[in-house]
Amino acid sequence: MHQNLLQIIIRLILGIGASVLIIGFVTLLLNGASKNLGALIGIVFMTPVLLYAIFMPKIHEKIGSTWKAGGAGKRALITILVLIVVGILVIITETVFMCIYAHRKAPASEHPPVVLVLGCQVRNGSPSTLLRTRIDTAYEYLAAHPESPCIVSGGQGSDEAFSEAKCMFDELVKMGIDPERIYIEDKSTTTRQNLRFSKEIMEKEDLGDTILIVTNSWHELRAQMIAKDLGIPCGGLGAETPWWLLPANYMREIMAILYQIVF
Repeated sequence: MHQNLLQIIIRLILGIGASVLIIGFVTLLLNGASKNLGALIGIVFMTPVLLYAIFMPKIHEKIGSTWKAGGAGKRALITILVLIVVGILVIITETVFMCIYAHRKAPASEHPPVVLVLGCQVRNGSPSTLLRTRIDTAYEYLAAHPESPCIVSGGQGSDEAFSEAKCMFDELVKMGIDPERIYIEDKSTTTRQNLRFSKEIMEKEDLGDTILIVTNSWHELRAQMIAKDLGIPCGGLGAETPWWLLPANYMREIMAILYQIVF
């Protein structure tokens, strides 16, 4: 009796949770708020969870009979279990480091850190939701640290009216930041290019050698990994992400970090 009740509760939790996430991912794709790999990955990962919740008794029965039969079927189950455990451990480890790197002070230097704001999509000539959080976070730091210069980094996508860097520059100036403090890098289309091209500006303008990367918290770990790879001492100032955009971007970033580590 208790086992049946526990199984029902687990099925409800998994089923409702997976359904809500799948609906959220599909909604983001349909309304164009997050047309990226993250939403698709989320759907791919959550669909098996939903099916497991629906067909749990039959799946357990099949697993049990396969395990008892031994042979290749049992070995396949062990392999699947190992892969699942390894996958969970990788996700947990990445998540822990994402939290650690979300807010890190820039290394000490004779120059104040350069505030490097990484671009994100511009929609209808205005900052997207994620870009707005980065701009606001950068503004708060720049207003409190008038000695720090700033680089806004981001090129122009095919569906953008102008570059992400120009959008960030205009918004920061509108908010009261001295335009003389802001340098524009508007050629990059990837995080690595953001950092590489910005490093060239820092060297050309003698801005120092350390940066404080402003991007969304889930993106900080990978951005700082790339900065380290390029030889740029850095810290991170993570911007918050609205809850409805977090799952898709988190899913995408988990895979992107893994790709960064492997390749």
